[in-house]
Amino acid sequence: MRSLSILQSSTAKAIFKKPIYFVIDSIINVLYPTKQARQNKSLVILRNDAIGDYLLFRDFLRILRQEYSSYHITLIGNIVFKDFALCLDRAYIDKFIWIDNKKFRKNILYSILFLARIRKHTFDVFINPIHSRDINNIIISNKINAIYKYAPSGDSINIAPNIKAQNDRIYTQLFKSSEGIMFEFYRNNEFINHLLHKQIHIEPYIDGTLFTKFEATSNYSVLFIGASAEYRKWSIENFAIIGKYLIENYHQNIVICGGKEDMEKAEILESKINAKHKVFNMVGKTSLNALGGIVYNGNLLVSNETSAAHLAAILDTAIVIAVSNGNHLGRFIPYPKGLRDKYYPVFHPFIEENFDKYEELSNAYAYQSTLDINEITAKQVIGVIDKIMTKGAANE
Repeated sequence: MRSLSILQSSTAKAIFKKPIYFVIDSIINVLYPTKQARQNKSLVILRNDAIGDYLLFRDFLRILRQEYSSYHITLIGNIVFKDFALCLDRAYIDKFIWIDNKKFRKNILYSILFLARIRKHTFDVFINPIHSRDINNIIISNKINAIYKYAPSGDSINIAPNIKAQNDRIYTQLFKSSEGIMFEFYRNNEFINHLLHKQIHIEPYIDGTLFTKFEATSNYSVLFIGASAEYRKWSIENFAIIGKYLIENYHQNIVICGGKEDMEKAEILESKINAKHKVFNMVGKTSLNALGGIVYNGNLLVSNETSAAHLAAILDTAIVIAVSNGNHLGRFIPYPKGLRDKYYPVFHPFIEENFDKYEELSNAYAYQSTLDINEITAKQVIGVIDKIMTKGAANE
């Protein structure tokens, strides 16, 4: 998700202080000195964060398109969600500029060329809706030429407070963010309300018919084994127990999904389930749009708390079971019942046992949890599956 781990945050702070970024900054300033942006009815939005963050923001692109109907709108976005953006949001965005965050952090030449490209553009309005700005966001936003610049006040979880304070000064207006932990869709909604000076009432929505339909099998459940970090990945042994249980007790076919880095684990999972004609291993073989089609037409998704869980929740067709050690509790999990009623989080036992202290827990784990995800048992997840399936049968 959007917020970095404590380790990543510390690393980012260290990198920012290295002289190399001041060298890059100087090079860009010499090659492309600041010019007064023209009133040319152009708007730029910066979203360099993760897939889940984008999915929880993209509904507001339609609102911004309506409010700035005569403007040329550019989105500077993380290349990881390119497939989704091009499939779902071409109607709202006139131009896309993609950033590879990993290259931006590690490749000096890539950083210089990307910032030079950004520096060439002039905009009327710059909107930076990210609540927890990271180092890449800071550097890019500092190089965007615009007359009016807007952002939420946000927090400094990903950067040193003094660095954030310096970046704050570039904005025409910072809109105050409510204190406390807030679900990220509502956090985005709050910022847009402030920006447009009116109350916007929408819910997250994706038209699943736009995705490629999965036709290899029917009557299936999806096991999504990937996540952005190892500590957020439930064990393959646990997923295997769930896969077998769904086949034997609910006559489900199983579709395994994940990233290319999960391919070896997917093969192990496939062999552990040991039901050759019932298991379809799609790990590393699908685009985001193909994943959307798989999730949209599935009955059930059992997933680590990651972008797949957000995708399924927003599509609102499959039942979602998200296995979580509590990372980002309150910000990205659980989905408020007012938004979705098919979303079932399965938390670490410590969180389950102390859920009556939710506010205290969300403050503790909103940005990172060190609880061991593999202390969540397959039995816990099976209990939720049985409860859901029994309820579904009773309603038929």
